[in-house]
Formats: sequence, structure tokens, C-alpha cells
Amino acid sequence: MKNTDISVLVIQQKMIGDVLISTLICKNLKLWKPEIKIDFVANRHTLDVIRNNPYIDEIVVFEDHFRKDKWGLFKFLQRIRKKRYDYIIDAYGKLESLLICLFVSANYKIGFKKNYSSFVYSQTVKLKTVKENGLQLSIRNRFQLLEPILGDFPKNSEVEIHLTTKEIKSSRKRLDSTLGKGKNAIIVSALGSCKNKTYPFKYMAQLMDIAFHTTQLPLILNYRPDQEGQIEQLTSLLKITTQKAVIKSLTPNSLRDYIATAYHCIAVVGNEGGAINIAKVLKKPTFAIFSPLIDPSGWHSETRNTCVAINLKEFYPEAINYSQHKKISKDPSKVKELYKMLKPGLFKKQWIDFLNKLVSD
Repeated sequence: MKNTDISVLVIQQKMIGDVLISTLICKNLKLWKPEIKIDFVANRHTLDVIRNNPYIDEIVVFEDHFRKDKWGLFKFLQRIRKKRYDYIIDAYGKLESLLICLFVSANYKIGFKKNYSSFVYSQTVKLKTVKENGLQLSIRNRFQLLEPILGDFPKNSEVEIHLTTKEIKSSRKRLDSTLGKGKNAIIVSALGSCKNKTYPFKYMAQLMDIAFHTTQLPLILNYRPDQEGQIEQLTSLLKITTQKAVIKSLTPNSLRDYIATAYHCIAVVGNEGGAINIAKVLKKPTFAIFSPLIDPSGWHSETRNTCVAINLKEFYPEAINYSQHKKISKDPSKVKELYKMLKPGLFKKQWIDFLNKLVSD
């Protein structure tokens, strides 16, 4: 087989952070052999983080409604099975991606070793559970999926997001017109993707008050349009001076707009999730508050000292058992109880030190 004939299908549905990390599969394959053709399966709501990515040749959209629309899913599988690949790399490992692996022809199918799905793949790899050289587990495990193809080929762990010059200039112009030329701001990831990933409003308001008091920098809140009501609840808890520092007119109106805004801002802080993951890729300082259900070792890299991760286990190790997260996530009252334990006072010094460093550098 000629190198120019090699084609790969990478499957990574789910959330923004997962998609970003899985682009490393594409990047390292292209660094190994630039002529490889790579298709990437992702959900529509994540497409903005992989737009213009030079390591992906074609994006295959898996629509959210396919989970309920069986006929739509069947037509999608019929369409995608028309192509044949040399390799399929399943970084998702759930029902939808397993169906894709079963329907689409490939010489080699690679996925994580699990009791219920291993039969689908021609080769499986074990999920790592321990960090190595400070590298977060989500990256280390993506590299595991590359081992059957790349072997000992050196891996590049720098995730990339590609903004256009027009997007960068337009965003800077918008910020300048509101804040003043070249002025900075802090983006606050005020709400998580769900209640189980959202720091209590009372506590978040305290952190925001401290942020403005310490830095005197404007605050830009990042949230979805359907979360407007919750944002009003949160901002009502702020001190009047902090409320005035919140610049509502600069609230990003799309994921792509958020990326361009974050590109120019001094830092992104708040609930751990897609916004924080994007900021890390943009090499912005971050202060992330992890849900009690999420193990930071999977998403926090110790290779960058400008990224701070706060989690309950750091203060109350006996209160957290990450192996029970699925069970606990079904009990909102338990999650709320755990979040209440993570009072701002526990990490107030870390928070103020982080903020002071922003304005002193």
C-alpha cells in the first residue's frame, strides 16, 4: 500500500474537551505521515473548536438527534459505510461509535479495552489510570490509541485551535470599542454544562467579588443563551461594584465568538469544562473549579504552572470516591452536599495569589 492511499477515521463524539484532546490523534498521524487522509466524526455543537484544523481533512457530523431518531441514524450509517478506511480509531467507545465501527469497513479498528465492546475492534488498548510526566490522563490515553500505528514515534501533546486573522482582528476591535484600546478583561465560566458541574452561586459570587476587588479588571461572563435566568440569579448576589464590572455587551454569542474573545483576555476562570479547556489550548492562565464528580487527573496538566485546578478531594480526600461518580451523579442532593463543602475560604489564598499574578506580570 502506498502512503498516499492511507486513510483514517477518528471517532470522538461527546463534549468540547474530549474533541479538542482527540485532535491530537489527527495531529500526530499527520506529523508521522503528512499525506494521510483523516476524517473526524464529531457532534455539531463541538464543530467550532475543530474548524480550520489542518490535521483534519473532512469532518463527519454526528447529529444529536440520531440518539432518538433511529431512521436518521440508520441513514447516517448507510452514508458513512460507503467509504472504506485503513484504520478506524474509536476514542469515544460508546454505542454510537461502536455502531460506526461495525458498519464501516476498515483493515484495522482500534479502541479501548472494555468487556462489552472489545469484540468490535481488531486491536484494543488499556486505559491508563496514572499520570506520566505530569501529562493529563485524557492525553495519555489518546496516545495509547496511536501506539498500534505509530509505535515509539515521538508524540506531540500541544493541542491547537485555529482562528482566522479576520476573527482575531474583529474580536479585538469589539473589545477595544467597549473597554478601551488594548484593555484587558477576565472571562468567568460562570455556569457548568449542568447542575452537577456548576459551583454554587453564592460561592461563585464571592470569588467574583474578590476578583474585581483584587484586579479592578472587567468581567465577561460566558454562558449559553438558555442559562440567562441563572446568570441573573448569580449576578444579583454580587456586590454593586462587581455588578458594574460585568460587561454584558461582551458576552460571547457563539462558541467561535467565545474562542476569539478568550484569545485576547488575560485569563479564564470558573467552572471546569469546555471554556476552560479552550483557554488552556490558547495558553491562557486558568483557575478551574472541578465538579466533585470529576477526577482532575484526567483533565489537569501539571506541566503548566499558570493553570490552577481546585477540587474537593484536595481538602477532604475521605469525601470523594471517583469510582462512584455515576451513582452519585443520579443523586442531586448528594452532589449539592459535596459542593457545599468546597467553600471559597479553603482556597482563598490560591485564588488571590492567582489574581495578583495576573495584574503583576
